[in-house]
Amino acid sequence: MPQPGPPTPWVVGGPLRRPSWRGVVAVAVVLVVIAIPVRGLFKATGSSMEEGFMLVFPHLVWQGRIPNVDFLHLYGPGSLDILALWYQLFGYTLEAERTFGLLQHLGIIFGIYALTRAWGRVSAVGAAWITALLIMTPIGLSALAWHGAVALALWAVVFAVRATQTHRTRHWAIAGVLAGLALTFRPDIVLAVGAALLFAVWSSRRVAWGCCWSNMT
Repeated sequence: MPQPGPPTPWVVGGPLRRPSWRGVVAVAVVLVVIAIPVRGLFKATGSSMEEGFMLVFPHLVWQGRIPNVDFLHLYGPGSLDILALWYQLFGYTLEAERTFGLLQHLGIIFGIYALTRAWGRVSAVGAAWITALLIMTPIGLSALAWHGAVALALWAVVFAVRATQTHRTRHWAIAGVLAGLALTFRPDIVLAVGAALLFAVWSSRRVAWGCCWSNMT
């Protein structure tokens, strides 16, 4: 009787189960590395122009102004709409803006962690560390539209990869919604998102045809 192999990571089709202590430790290590510079980044000067945009523009949107009609905004409206709602809940402060930026960074870091988890926890933690270093060092915690778009796009790919293994419609639906939201942040990410999702669809059909062929033969 064949022995069961090691549990498959959720992102590549494994069941959603209670996290193991190793998984909890891996995520905790990533969070510790992220937390080390956070206090300093909240107090640092940051990029004054970009942070000014992300504070003022959502306020204008809440007042009924239209981006690229009443004021110049080079990106999609999604980040401004979500930030406008965020500021209504937590106030128009620099701390609120940087907290939102931190959440976007976490979305990117753990999106990379999820995608690399298939190669083991050590690889995933290392990839998450490198990602944190690359995105938090240059711009700090600014809530830029680009980082929100990348975070949403990465999680769209996570669910698309999941869908290629499970063949469940809801995973494709979640991937599509996240990809659409990413485009509302930055429409210019359409080529990367489209290519990733098309490759996932092609991979899914290839797996399905391979299964059908093996059953026929």
